[in-house]
Amino acid sequence: MKILAIMKKELESYFFSPVAYIVFSAFLLIVGYLFWVYLLTSKVATLEPMLYNAAFILLLASPVLTMRLISEEKKNKTIELLLTSPISPTEIILGKFLASLVLYIILLVLTLQYPIVIAKYSPNFDWGPVISGYLGMILLGSAFISVGIFTSTISENQIVAAITSFGILLLFWMSGFANQILDNTFGEILENLSLLDRYVDFLRGIVDTGNIIFFIVFTIIWLFMATKLLESDRWR
Repeated sequence: MKILAIMKKELESYFFSPVAYIVFSAFLLIVGYLFWVYLLTSKVATLEPMLYNAAFILLLASPVLTMRLISEEKKNKTIELLLTSPISPTEIILGKFLASLVLYIILLVLTLQYPIVIAKYSPNFDWGPVISGYLGMILLGSAFISVGIFTSTISENQIVAAITSFGILLLFWMSGFANQILDNTFGEILENLSLLDRYVDFLRGIVDTGNIIFFIVFTIIWLFMATKLLESDRWR
């Protein structure tokens, strides 16, 4: 299958590049440090602060992981070969998206050591919020990656793609605060678009169908726009 072939190629590119290892190392180092500091100072057996901090760190890291996906193809002029091949823009985008998502999930799996440590020393540890929290992290990661792929499609400059991706994600991350300033319908709309507010529900153990649908639709919209941009490049 063409999508799986592209996914395999991208995963190989990730693991042959130092960027993935640098991001992995930095992420695990920071999250591990914050986890142990909070655990030792508060002595509370909860994973919510770690998952919250991890999500924000991934907001910073995801643009770095996704900035090269299409931008590098454009810079190296290999995008023309892809677009003139029997592979459709949709398959290209989905293949690269799945590769990034697999990488993202691997990164999350490496953090499972923290709930295991807490559960070992806390017999009454509740796994419910942990499971819902990791579900929220996967959905949130999908949203991050979709925006990153879209911005990578816009420019062949990887730095521009990363900065644009971070700006868009930060806007949706912070939009929930708008309701505190704009006490009207527009403020409520912005609050409903907040990635942070939607994600926090998962940390509290609340698996709301509306939040799941929101993240799925959010991801599909950005991937759809990336696909349309790539299709427009084909006809230039």
